[in-house]
Amino acid sequence: MKFFKEVTCRRPTWITWLLIIIFLIALFYLFISKAAIFLTVNSPVKSKTMIIEGWVPDYTLKEAVKTYKKENYEHLIVTGIPLQLWNSITDYKNMAQVTADNIKKIGFKDTIYLAAIPFNVLRDRTYSTALVSKMIFEEHPDWEKSFNIYSLGAHSRRSLLMFNKAFGDDYKIGIYAGKDITFDENHWWKSSRGFRTVASELFSYFFVRLFFHPDEKEYYDLIKKGFYLDSIQVYRAKAIKEFSDAKTTPLDSAYFKNHFSPPKYFDIDTNFRVKALFTVDTSGKVFEMATNTKRKPHYRVYGYINFKIYDTLQRLTAYQNVDYMHDPEYGKYLFVPFRDKTNTKSTYGAGRYIDILIPKSDTIYLDFNKAYNPYCAYSGRWSCPLVPFENWLDVSITAGEKKYFDKPVH
Repeated sequence: MKFFKEVTCRRPTWITWLLIIIFLIALFYLFISKAAIFLTVNSPVKSKTMIIEGWVPDYTLKEAVKTYKKENYEHLIVTGIPLQLWNSITDYKNMAQVTADNIKKIGFKDTIYLAAIPFNVLRDRTYSTALVSKMIFEEHPDWEKSFNIYSLGAHSRRSLLMFNKAFGDDYKIGIYAGKDITFDENHWWKSSRGFRTVASELFSYFFVRLFFHPDEKEYYDLIKKGFYLDSIQVYRAKAIKEFSDAKTTPLDSAYFKNHFSPPKYFDIDTNFRVKALFTVDTSGKVFEMATNTKRKPHYRVYGYINFKIYDTLQRLTAYQNVDYMHDPEYGKYLFVPFRDKTNTKSTYGAGRYIDILIPKSDTIYLDFNKAYNPYCAYSGRWSCPLVPFENWLDVSITAGEKKYFDKPVH
């Protein structure tokens, strides 16, 4: 009985192996040599909206604007990521602002919509700028659900893919790829710039195609939170700028000259931006509000703010300065002074203030992250309203501005 049998096995000869290797090398070379061309996509659709990626160079911007005018576009969106450099020497916060100003300087007159992502978005930025662009479309339901992206060279295919993932099948999306003049796309591997760009974009494209399946809601939540955090930082930066200027600082000149330090703040805490019920009640009489001096400014009660902190119902009164009711700027705001359990410990002993826009509905957001010190916290020469007893809160508000001096100002 036989348990094994002899069979004939065919194997490639060395010539066949050589031909296979030559074929694979040729195939690989063909693929590599055409990689930059593969990544560069020019496939516009008929549309009235153009989206320019805010990082593209100036020469691409000029071509994009020419195309915009030639093809009779009506809406322009510019995307952008936050500036991570030079924040101390520029008022620009993101590349969308920079690029929009560049576009205006070359004669562009139409409205430019900015799709800038906030500072807390540190990854998947192209996808995130696409989501912010989608938010702009949602704010303009009369726009057609189509647009063309203006990108640059080898980045264009990945941009198109990311925007398709963000917008979905309801939108018709095309793309222009501006020519990248920093390297030869037919011989990209011969320069370090070309190699870095194409190799990176090629890997990134296939990674996104195969493995990137984003949770849209998660990204939306991150972006919306980031917009809020950035708004508080901008609010505080403006206050710090005024505080740090000898002409506008509330500090005494001698102290400012010899001992200046910037104001101090609690970390931004979204739990202290609370949804509140606003009740208008202007039936009370005008009264003189007490201050730390003999000055008696005229106020009236405008309404009441009911909200919860730590699941406990709280109430604050909003006042209107009748002397400034008709002022085009200050007349838009209500004055909400308050005290809480942090006073004298981590915040100014006499309390802090919040200014709110006069509500247009019975629901508002009261933001304690914008709480600020009265000028009396910095110098005894100022006259400041004292917090009425009805606005003393029996909770700790660990948000907004902290006390400036360890000891009370005299």
